[in-house]
Amino acid sequence: MEKRLRATALVLTILLLLSVSGCGTGSNEKYRVADKLAQQQFCVAFRLGDKAGEAVVAALKVIQASGKVTELSQKWFNEDVSLFKGDENALKNLGEEPEKRTFIIGYDEGRLPFSGKTSGGMATGFDVDLAREVCKELGWKAKFLPIDVSQAVVELNSGNVDCVWGGFAYDENNTDIYQSPVYMENTIVLASLRSSGIRSAGGLRGKTLTLSENAYFNAILEDNKALSEKPKYIVKVPGGTEACFKALNDGSCAAIITDLAALDYYD
Repeated sequence: MEKRLRATALVLTILLLLSVSGCGTGSNEKYRVADKLAQQQFCVAFRLGDKAGEAVVAALKVIQASGKVTELSQKWFNEDVSLFKGDENALKNLGEEPEKRTFIIGYDEGRLPFSGKTSGGMATGFDVDLAREVCKELGWKAKFLPIDVSQAVVELNSGNVDCVWGGFAYDENNTDIYQSPVYMENTIVLASLRSSGIRSAGGLRGKTLTLSENAYFNAILEDNKALSEKPKYIVKVPGGTEACFKALNDGSCAAIITDLAALDYYD
């Protein structure tokens, strides 16, 4: 009897581990993750010496403590993805109240569910909502400006924007700007339609691979020999993530380079 119970417990444990290991893969009934290509850590970028960075980080801690970040995370990803540690007294501990201002936020308009735009041209996405909540906490007016986030140093130091927030990846080698603590992680993947049968980069031989003009995705393509050499055609499209999924769904390509979270968003 005891042996049978132990065996049953072992089977249940294995089943539990298998179910947990499947969580967060991004695969669903429509799309498949053919390969995981890269990990990113998202942060917010500021000009060196700009105290706005301290204020934003403090406000992030406050809204994290309030549960607002979790609420937004559930809205966009159906799970809590935040890595930020909350502190309800973070703003008080700054010692001085941040001056009221219009805060110009540079963001990637083609990378939903992190950041993008509605059909009416308004900024939207998890990062955008998070930035709005931070500005609300600080009493600032948020203004969103679409930019190439890979050009964060130029955009910030020219004064074009006050921060870069929305699909911006932490770079430990970039000492020309101030980067906030990491607030979430992201996985970039090679994705295909489940019905296509493509399970790896090898399956792209003689087929078309599509990706957006996003600098991060293009860097991955250049560094991955299989991805750059296996497809017959490589098509880079304007229009960001949405355009890539349109091409995948209408049969214009066999696979796309995209974000893991986007698979559920565009399902």
